[in-house]
Amino acid sequence: MRKIPPSLNLQPGEEMRLWQDISDDPGRIPRYRKLSRLLAKRDRPREAIVPLRLVLKKMTPEQFREIREIRKRIARLHEAAGDISLAVRAYRSLIREYPDVSVLYERLEKIYRELGRDEEMIKILKGAGKDNPQRERLLKRLVRLETRLGRLKAARYDLKVLISEFGPEYSRLKDLGRLYEKTGNLKQAIVSYKKALKFKPENPDLALLIGVSKRKAGQREKAGKVFRDILGFKPGWYGSHINLAEMDIEDGDFTAAEKHFKQIDISFPGNSRVMINRADILLKEDRPEEALEICRAGAGATAFYYTDELSLGHRVLGDAYAALGNKEEAHYHALMAKRIKGSHDFFSTTIEVADEKIASGDLDLAEKIADGLLSRFPMNSLAYIKKAEIARIRGRIDEAISFAERAAREDNPRYLKDKIRGLELLAELYKDKGMADESARYLQQARDLTRT
Repeated sequence: MRKIPPSLNLQPGEEMRLWQDISDDPGRIPRYRKLSRLLAKRDRPREAIVPLRLVLKKMTPEQFREIREIRKRIARLHEAAGDISLAVRAYRSLIREYPDVSVLYERLEKIYRELGRDEEMIKILKGAGKDNPQRERLLKRLVRLETRLGRLKAARYDLKVLISEFGPEYSRLKDLGRLYEKTGNLKQAIVSYKKALKFKPENPDLALLIGVSKRKAGQREKAGKVFRDILGFKPGWYGSHINLAEMDIEDGDFTAAEKHFKQIDISFPGNSRVMINRADILLKEDRPEEALEICRAGAGATAFYYTDELSLGHRVLGDAYAALGNKEEAHYHALMAKRIKGSHDFFSTTIEVADEKIASGDLDLAEKIADGLLSRFPMNSLAYIKKAEIARIRGRIDEAISFAERAAREDNPRYLKDKIRGLELLAELYKDKGMADESARYLQQARDLTRT
């Protein structure tokens, strides 16, 4: 029998039988792969790599397809074993040799996203030349990634490259319009939306985007016409009714606004944006207590990604508290209304404001901002980190430790950086208390996670 490599800990039974088969006929590739699959199935990914590496040494250049598949499998096994740096190295090597295999980019992007190293993926995608058979798909991936990271001008540029090289499509022109809109170029947004509309005439979603852009650009009459035209071919359309209602509120015609709200109530009873706008009407009618009650419910039900609606909710709440003489609450909501409006990332904007207030020494407002985030997301680790930092500045070390411990319990790989920061903060806090052993233990945990 062939000598068993020291990195393999083969057990009696099927594992040893497969190794005997390999020893009897070392040129039979399927036997190596079968042993690898068995070891992987038994949750021993590092050992599963060994027979694959052995078989690679026996393969010829003519077997390049099989070689590629085996190397892909090795990269996946590195992932399964938690050897992320080895997985990254394997995928990058494969991409250099096989730049036309799209799944390699998908796997590497996933890893970089979990590690918070998206910039490195952007460099790889930008490096795909015009001769790459996957260029169209990689440009799409690049635009999606840049958009997700909030690099909207870069995404807009690369989307224009995609359109120029591979032609316009409905979704591409619509996305281009949205990028123009988000970067404040409403004129070009409308142009792009209208081009997309030629692919899908009377598409209510797209027509609504045109109307919203016109409204943002101050073209109220033209925007109103677009919204009414949509109702002509799509009766009951939510987007038209809500925008027309808000424009009626701006004009002081509350009766007309209520008619639109009642149309929305038929299909979407309890809609959060309707509740906020009804609260706004009550506020304008000098009924702040009622406005406050309704707006709290509406703003609390608003999804975090509707940042303009969140901003509206904060604005109405701020005005209601101001009318009731609560200056502290009014200031908080007015600040958040201003900062969240038009934001592409609710979380990063909220934490940014909290950090600014911590830096300026306004700890009460900073804590209120963190509490506001926790009221929506009770397990948000970054908010607990802010609470811990504030408590530490105030000298409340035990309280800070309790908040840092919650952050350190984060188990979502996407928020690994927050978990690490929580552990580092615990190390610092225990050092403040003079507990060197505890401090060292948490610091070592943070370093171990940083290495992975």
